[in-house]
Amino acid sequence: MIIQTLKCDFLIEESGKMDGKLFIYSDSREELQRFFGSSVIDYSSRPDWKYCAVTCKQNFAHSLILIVKEIDYRDFSSKRMVLV
Repeated sequence: MIIQTLKCDFLIEESGKMDGKLFIYSDSREELQRFFGSSVIDYSSRPDWKYCAVTCKQNFAHSLILIVKEIDYRDFSSKRMVLV
């Protein structure tokens, strides 16, 4: 899943194991630190993403709450948002 903010994009992937871990990739170390600061942030092994944080689903849910709280709803125009 890709989440786009005004400052960066995040790629979220499961670890592929049943351990509940998620890999959060971004090109912005600052934004990873801001939203996933309790996680260790390191350089990514993926060539298309510079940094990676490993977190659990619970911490990811808390970070999503922070991201949603930062939405400035006054900036919305008459465009429709489609959630799938």
